Amino acid sequence: MKNKTYAILICTLIGLCFLWTSSGYLTWMYHLLNFYPATSVDIYTEIVGYLFQILGLFLVSLCSKKNFKLFSATKTVAATFLLDLFFIFLSALAPNGLSALFFGYLMNLFHGLIAGIYLTRLVTRVSQQNKGIVFGLGYGLGSVGTWMISLIGHGNFLKSNYVFLIYIFLTFLSIFLFYITGREPAFEDAVLKQPYSLTKSVFAFTVVTVFLLSYIKNTGFYFPTADLSKSSISLEFARAFYAIGLIIAGIINDKNRKWGAVCCVAALVFPFAMLILKNNLEGSLILWILNYIFFGLFSVYRVIIFADLAGKSTQYLYLSGLGLLCGRCGDVAGTAAGIFLGNHIVIFVISSSVLFMITIFLFINLYQRIYMPNLSEKKSRETLFEEFEQLYQFSPRETEVFRLIIEGNTNTEIAEFLFISENTVKFHMKNILKKTACSNRTSLIKLFNEQ
Repeated sequence: MKNKTYAILICTLIGLCFLWTSSGYLTWMYHLLNFYPATSVDIYTEIVGYLFQILGLFLVSLCSKKNFKLFSATKTVAATFLLDLFFIFLSALAPNGLSALFFGYLMNLFHGLIAGIYLTRLVTRVSQQNKGIVFGLGYGLGSVGTWMISLIGHGNFLKSNYVFLIYIFLTFLSIFLFYITGREPAFEDAVLKQPYSLTKSVFAFTVVTVFLLSYIKNTGFYFPTADLSKSSISLEFARAFYAIGLIIAGIINDKNRKWGAVCCVAALVFPFAMLILKNNLEGSLILWILNYIFFGLFSVYRVIIFADLAGKSTQYLYLSGLGLLCGRCGDVAGTAAGIFLGNHIVIFVISSSVLFMITIFLFINLYQRIYMPNLSEKKSRETLFEEFEQLYQFSPRETEVFRLIIEGNTNTEIAEFLFISENTVKFHMKNILKKTACSNRTSLIKLFNEQ
């Protein structure tokens, strides 16, 4: 299966999973408003509910560290998806507030498990230069899909029992896509096989920085549930604008991680702007729209930065979902600060400003630690290629074939890249093996890496 086809399928898988899990979350939240005041629902959903999502992400990471193939098994994933769907039903149909909270928290736990599953598949099935747009577009499609579903029934469809039919269909479709994308071996990017050592300082910098990014964003505006009681707010409509920021960030990050970082930092200005504009804007709909756009700009980056680390070596695949995990931790802390410190504006602004400056400092250092060394690495790797090719006197076409082999491409993929037949690829492959005295492509890759 072509890498481009995988990218499309994974993008669709992420979009579908995000669509029915996030929509199920909203259905649960609307149900809670029948039993509790809006401020309490904020605490129950955006703090406690997110904590259970964090637990789910952590469990996937923990299991993946011991056996990264555990959550790649279709049976395990299908069971996880179906249990999530089951708890969506129970949380939305619960007869009282306590049972709605209990089943809702189990639902959120499985939401976290599912997010960890599709983020791991993002890392293992999509090349680094396409991760941003695949994730951003996938989440964008999910956000727009939620809005489109909500339009049914004069805006009340997410609150009705008929929405469960859509959740059932989307769940089984997601299971099918997961099965399809797992039928062939995971794409073997050469980088994933390279020996790589993640230092404790880089890991700590990444965790703290992503946490603070999410914290600062949520302190300024954390999607207060009380706004939903206002006639001007349509949660699903405002949320559709999330797709704009997500897709823009996805494209920019794939073009250049540096500009993705700039967009991420720019998004941090939003909370401070909201503190100034909040009392000057009529209604909250504009705030929700702006916040979702800016939220998308840094949501992609916090996931991709860990996906890049996870993609450096098989032993670090457990990091795939840690970007969202650390982000959710920051979301929880920021929401709590917004709720409990919102009336203490002076303390609130001073503490947020100090953390903002610390975050910028950490962010710059983090970017230099993760991405700046890659410049010299690319240069030295290019030198290695040239020296190896000169040593064994490869022809121009053999050079092209050789580099694609080292990158882990099959004969079929090489033929497609170079617009030649597979027989021609085999012919050049035979010459390359003869010149290097290698018996097969595995020994050829080993020889190159030893050089």
